[in-house]
Amino acid sequence: MAMCLDTTECLNENQSKDRFCTKCGIPTAGSLLQGRYEILNLSGKDRTTVTFQALDRQRGKDVTIRALRPRRAKQEDRENFLQDAELALAFSSTMHEPGSVCVTDYGEDNQVVFLVKTLMDDPPVEEAPTLLRPQMTVRVGDETFASNPYAAFGSPLANEVHVEARSTLAQPISPVPRSTGDAAERWLAHGDHAYELGQYEKALVAYEKALTENPEIAPAWSGKGAILLQHGRLEEALLAYNQALKFQPHDPDHWISQANVLHELNRFDEEMQCYDRALALDPRSVFAWNGRGITLVNLGHPHEALQAFDQALLLDANQVVVWQGLGDTLFSLHRYDEALVAIDRALQLDAKNPGLMDTKGNILRRQRQPEAALEMHQRATLLAPQNAMIWFDKANDLRDLKRYAEALADYDQALALDATLAGAWYNRGNALAYLRINEDALESYDQALKYDNGLTSAWYNKGSLLHEQGRDQEAIVAFDHALALNPEYIAAWNNKGLALFMLHRIEEALIAFDQATTYAPDEPDAWYNKAIALEKLGRQEEAVACQEWARALEAKQVAQ
Repeated sequence: MAMCLDTTECLNENQSKDRFCTKCGIPTAGSLLQGRYEILNLSGKDRTTVTFQALDRQRGKDVTIRALRPRRAKQEDRENFLQDAELALAFSSTMHEPGSVCVTDYGEDNQVVFLVKTLMDDPPVEEAPTLLRPQMTVRVGDETFASNPYAAFGSPLANEVHVEARSTLAQPISPVPRSTGDAAERWLAHGDHAYELGQYEKALVAYEKALTENPEIAPAWSGKGAILLQHGRLEEALLAYNQALKFQPHDPDHWISQANVLHELNRFDEEMQCYDRALALDPRSVFAWNGRGITLVNLGHPHEALQAFDQALLLDANQVVVWQGLGDTLFSLHRYDEALVAIDRALQLDAKNPGLMDTKGNILRRQRQPEAALEMHQRATLLAPQNAMIWFDKANDLRDLKRYAEALADYDQALALDATLAGAWYNRGNALAYLRINEDALESYDQALKYDNGLTSAWYNKGSLLHEQGRDQEAIVAFDHALALNPEYIAAWNNKGLALFMLHRIEEALIAFDQATTYAPDEPDAWYNKAIALEKLGRQEEAVACQEWARALEAKQVAQ
């Protein structure tokens, strides 16, 4: 048995004798196209084509094969592809500059139509002319049309050859359509090619032109949606994918793409529905199972998410993103040993991924291995020196090792990269407080609260530091903010009571200590503080009772 080369979508197991995948139709590894081109591996794909690295056995030379995806191509698509390939071959025959990439052959084998590209490394030896083929004709229905030698100038294939060959026709020329449908397909191909090259603005223009010619061409809507998503134009991207689904509702890729947009919009319930629709159409879609897992985490269902990740890994155990999602989810459930196994597996597949190193470092820190965590985060910063979160996590390792001055430097580095990281400001304040640099610590807490005023611990630590400095009125304001966010914050009630006591507001202090003992009846310090307040108010018997209860709790804790 041999796995299909398309390990992200197809995942089909074929018989070793199969030259073409029985599910998706692409050539299998080791197969020969026309008895000449040996397929080595799949190097790329888009919506309509696949690209392979191959060996030309006749010449002993590495070549690139580009082919239509058989199960997605109509007869008209095949005819247009072969026509474009013939024209590209004609243009390439005039290119002799070393380093040029030229089309050297094209053909059809079984249901696969393909062209062959190779790197021109030496000047050609005098030999028979390349173009020995008769002029190709394309038959549509009962009519015959001669090939138009100008039609492919602006097509992706022709443009690709011209650019790589540095010919005088490097600039794309607008296609000359033979019919409305043909023009739409050619603009679509042009858009796909520009998208592959990262020329997103050109791709968007081409998709728009394709849709002007034929507003029902779903792949153009999908391509447009992908570009709008990259540009952060989420609502427009969603509308584009809606249109793609209107015309191709049975394509699982469109549902997955729409889910990606909904994820960015935090519309997780609708995102889940998209993954469910995709899986109903293709139960073996690894990316749909993985997306479903991530969405379940966002919806607060981590245990169900684990099942989705497991299903994805049953289909393809070599997907880094799935192992990472599994590891992150296990980490959130505090199942650190299992999380470490998942992240280590991901690192086996992608050993230089700084995000994975960062996650592993965080797991090691939770396992109380700060030295190992620090080593992992140090490696991650070398690979991703512009990643603020990795510097933040490295600083946390140094904090745990009580290397506060070094931690402070790394918090500063994180904040230099992203000044909005509330957690970094907060932990920076803690490091400064440990170093007794109190004013700077208070300023850091204020910065943390500027970016996240719901950070309860920052309000509490700010109040505690102000109380230490004798600024009790300000401290009470900070404690009140903390308690508004968490009314059961025992330490905040206790320290608020101490600040009130120092201001001689004893009755209010007693109320605060009462709250502390209510929420923490087994905490001796709260009872001792309550006893002092009662004594100050002249309520001696109650004070003695609280003192005795505090001593009993201490004795119990010592005995345990």
